[in-house]
Amino acid sequence: MAERDPRTVFVAESTKVAEVVIQLLASASIPAEILQSRTQTTSDPLTGMTEVPVQEIEVVVTDPTKVNDARSLLETAEGASALKTIRERRANRTGTVTAVCEECGKSSDWPASAMGTTEICPHCGKYMDVPDPDDEWADVDYGEAEDEETEKSKE
Repeated sequence: MAERDPRTVFVAESTKVAEVVIQLLASASIPAEILQSRTQTTSDPLTGMTEVPVQEIEVVVTDPTKVNDARSLLETAEGASALKTIRERRANRTGTVTAVCEECGKSSDWPASAMGTTEICPHCGKYMDVPDPDDEWADVDYGEAEDEETEKSKE
């Protein structure tokens, strides 16, 4: 497949999505347009050469000096969309979840919609996390663990 135009800031699956992206960019004074869709040539042994349209529609910024601004705006919009999706998924959860307070060690039940939030422990009044199984914490660096004697000597 040929390289994309360096002014390409978004690749849509449909013309309608591409037009919405163009409107978003226009609202930020970033002129953009749909790049003519490319075709890809394939060889079919029974019928010979056929052209199959590529199902990607490129949105390009017409002013090359605004390409980085457009990419930044679209990344922000994608991030907001992803956050909205996560919030909607959490709000639609049903049932309850049990979480253990790290301060007092007691467990309490919370509505499933509270997963991924920080709440106040009903037993000790400290903040506690209600874990969300969809959140990925494997790459979080918590720093060095301190032993109890080191903590007591600080007090």
